[in-house]
Amino acid sequence: MTTTASTASTAATAAVGQGLPPARLTHRLGLWFAHAYVLGMCATIGGAYVFQFGLWEYPCPMCLLQRMFMLLSALGPAMIIARSRKGAVSTAEFASGWGVAIVSALIGSTVSASQVLMHIVPPDPGYAGALFGLHLYTWAAVTFLVAVLAAAVNLVLAREFQPLGAAQASPALRRAAGFTLAVLAFFAVSNLVACFLLQGVHWQMPGDPTSYRFFADLL
Repeated sequence: MTTTASTASTAATAAVGQGLPPARLTHRLGLWFAHAYVLGMCATIGGAYVFQFGLWEYPCPMCLLQRMFMLLSALGPAMIIARSRKGAVSTAEFASGWGVAIVSALIGSTVSASQVLMHIVPPDPGYAGALFGLHLYTWAAVTFLVAVLAAAVNLVLAREFQPLGAAQASPALRRAAGFTLAVLAFFAVSNLVACFLLQGVHWQMPGDPTSYRFFADLL
């Protein structure tokens, strides 16, 4: 108890030293939400992995592009999480992180919407399988729009959600930071590897891949 109180006091002192008020419960919740955002984007890509590696449905270039924008969108709050490990998060850093999330999600939503429009006219069956009647690119469009809304809410409520020195006052947040950033790194690297295996050493990837060209070229 004494150690926790001392840690919180140190965090408060550091925050005040930077011209910022000490972190409150809402500031810790704001940082936890950044973790939830990053892990939510990774979970969405993980669901796509189930279709790719579990059901053997090969993603097209537009599908992979949507994954990349999900990773870029998650990078914004990941920047906030990484900064919180070193000290208080400033308003500019907080706004920049969520700004990256919004811009990336908006661009990603245009890719998803484009793919939806490509397959919207009957009797086009759509590309690959579906989940609850909707194809993955439709779910991606929904995910991007929800992400934009969530990030925008964080900016509107920046005074309440700005993490400040929340990570220094909460050992759980410090431990969670390493886990969340490691999960994001795993999905970034694994997605890069998946892209390479699909494209192989060719300049272009087929619009409708039917195999992992890297392995096909070896046979």
